[in-house]
Amino acid sequence: MERFGPNNGTERKDVVRGIRPVLWRVREEPWKIFSAAAGLLNGLWHRLKYLWNPRIRFGRWPRIRGRLVILGPGRVTIGDYAWIDSLSTGTTIIKTHRPTAEVTLGHWCGLNGTRLHCFERITIHDLSNIADAYIVDSPAHSLAADRRMIPEKYLPTAPVEIGPNVWISVNTVVLHGVVIGENSVVGACTLVRDSVPANVFVAGNPLRVIRSIPERTSSSEGVQGFKKSQRNKA
Repeated sequence: MERFGPNNGTERKDVVRGIRPVLWRVREEPWKIFSAAAGLLNGLWHRLKYLWNPRIRFGRWPRIRGRLVILGPGRVTIGDYAWIDSLSTGTTIIKTHRPTAEVTLGHWCGLNGTRLHCFERITIHDLSNIADAYIVDSPAHSLAADRRMIPEKYLPTAPVEIGPNVWISVNTVVLHGVVIGENSVVGACTLVRDSVPANVFVAGNPLRVIRSIPERTSSSEGVQGFKKSQRNKA
């Protein structure tokens, strides 16, 4: 499976596509402005909290509910307008296990009680949202009985890459070497051992493809269609 290009924000139209639903939700649910403001203030606090560490970098205007825990000697980069929630399902934890490890979170991404354990590289691209999943790029322990206590520096690794606009649901485990394609959705309680193609809904243990997902939402299914249906009900 092809890997995605550099996560450097070049796909601006995808970011714009992510802004429009947010603006619409603010208009439809104005009471959430207060929660958003609190998240922005807490995001500013976390930026100041980790300012001393040159290996941890936040983008513009992160929104954080609760506590974000970043541990380890590796590099962590969080893109612009991140949404991190540690109050709904548990504390979001990002841990690097080696000085060379690197976690990259793209623009407009969301983590909701997610646990990331990185030995080499975990990349999450723009507009992806991840619930209280567990993501790791190493098997962590050997199956061989005489090798289960070997030091971390000798463990094998394989990078994990999650494409743009991916949704990973609750209690999912994503293992080393997995690439999840753009726009795909991973259902609850899924064990992801193999890579997932773009534009599909997968679930289960063992994982299987449930159905395909259209690359572009039709007008009848999108935000405009939803608003029209609400007007018709009224």
